[in-house]
Amino acid sequence: MRALGLACLMIAVAAPASAADCSKDVLAAFEKQRTSKVFRVEFSQPSAEGEVHMVIDYMPPDKMLQTVTSPAMPGEQQTMLIGNRAYAGSGGAFEELLPQFTQSIIAEFASAVGEPKNLGDFECVGNLKLDDQDFVAYRLAEKAAEGADPSTVMARTVYVDPASGKPAYNIIAALGGSAPPALKVKYSYPTDVEIVAPANAPVQKLH
Repeated sequence: MRALGLACLMIAVAAPASAADCSKDVLAAFEKQRTSKVFRVEFSQPSAEGEVHMVIDYMPPDKMLQTVTSPAMPGEQQTMLIGNRAYAGSGGAFEELLPQFTQSIIAEFASAVGEPKNLGDFECVGNLKLDDQDFVAYRLAEKAAEGADPSTVMARTVYVDPASGKPAYNIIAALGGSAPPALKVKYSYPTDVEIVAPANAPVQKLH
């Protein structure tokens, strides 16, 4: 299962870029993220078979490891990029992907670690607590219809760690009500990640 492209969407949104002060703050936070030695993107999504959980470790300039777990799969499914070579496998057994698949992964990786673009117009929300931690929050400015039910108005909020200045969460949720977020992306910056090419991985065969 490949969903690297979805992770890229966590950073870019469709609204036009803005020079507003709060938008600049969000842009600066993602700039710090992409220049980190390692950053991790983690989120879950429902599927017909159950919840799918994804963890993607990015190690600029050219390494990535994506791990997907799902009730529909026998174990962890992993996709790895090292330089201009990509691998896929499960349980430690990898195959080297063919060039046509590798190029797609390289392009998506470049989008994820490239300069953030089209972040949109973010408003300063101020200090907010999430998962018992204090963050500085920024919300994508959305013009809701007059009289709209807040529980039906979806908004994107980026939570930034005030100590590091890096993004910690990127959440899409209703402005009002108690419904769980439609999407909750967690960012972290582990220091113990190693991404090493599998030894003697056979080249993928098309079936």
